[in-house]
Amino acid sequence: MHPNLISFIERFEREAALSSSYRSKLDISSISFLEQVWGPAFDHNYDGLRAEHPFVDHKGGQRFADFVYIKNGMRLVVEIDGFTTHARNISPAEFNDHLIRQNDLVLSGWIVLRFSAWQVKNHSQKCMFQLKQAIGHWWALTYSGESTKPTKLWEIRKQLLIQLAMRRDGKLKPSEVAREFQISNRTAIDWLQRFEQEGILRGQASKHRTTSYLLSSYNQS
Repeated sequence: MHPNLISFIERFEREAALSSSYRSKLDISSISFLEQVWGPAFDHNYDGLRAEHPFVDHKGGQRFADFVYIKNGMRLVVEIDGFTTHARNISPAEFNDHLIRQNDLVLSGWIVLRFSAWQVKNHSQKCMFQLKQAIGHWWALTYSGESTKPTKLWEIRKQLLIQLAMRRDGKLKPSEVAREFQISNRTAIDWLQRFEQEGILRGQASKHRTTSYLLSSYNQS
């Protein structure tokens, strides 16, 4: 097992123990995905990848995704489905619930990929191809063409910030922007202040200091 993967698993187990997560260890299918698909696909670089990521579903309940990849504005969910867990023993109501959950993720701006445990074990190359295709397609759409020009870069950043604000009831905090795009808090503030000057955002002050920003076009009614 690659040293980076060992570190990833150990970090997950430490964080799961501290948070009293319902699942403190990764199952065999998840480890197989990390070892046979993600690792070879990205030279065993696991930056931006999280296991057992919590979500709040459409009913207000907490769910967990097997893996999420959040980096530079991209939001990818990867689910590893075991046949007995997700197919043979599932009721019609549970099946409908799974579909609604996946739709919620897509409508919230996530790319969703699903692989069976059998595919991970027996067709890892195909899984790798689709994984890299999904990430490459997102990057091509986001940074293609004239994206190296400063004006184009700022337009892309504006659209990504608008999408992020829409997922957060129209509000943004510098710390959220910094975490989402893996930039410093100072850089995040610079981005927000630039778009405040353009009228895209409105600063929200607390004790004479701007602590958050509101999307100008967001309807709070």
